[in-house]
Amino acid sequence: MSSPYEFWNQVVSEVLVEDRLTVPKSPSGYVPRPENSGLFVKSIGEPKGQIADWRASIPGTVRGVHAVEFRDRYEVHVDRFDPTKKPISHILLESPGSAILLGALGLLVAFLGGNFFFKKR
Repeated sequence: MSSPYEFWNQVVSEVLVEDRLTVPKSPSGYVPRPENSGLFVKSIGEPKGQIADWRASIPGTVRGVHAVEFRDRYEVHVDRFDPTKKPISHILLESPGSAILLGALGLLVAFLGGNFFFKKR
């Protein structure tokens, strides 16, 4: 049985080659928790019915690995832009739904702030 670090390091190595990987949570197989590996930290992601999101940074690059945890599996993929290293690029290119939401919220804040400012005059 491999350690959590060895298990998830192997997953990261495979997903860097394949770009996407599904890791089933099998009662008969050993699938350690990502947070026990020392590679992944808890994160957030666009809602897809997941239990949790985990991210690992790839040293020396702007890429990262995102593991989306579901009840029966982990869906793991490579982020071209690690959100901790390149947050704007990550939001714009890998999470366009979040970019639209943030843009709409920004417009709302600007509109409400403008109304408040001009009513004060």
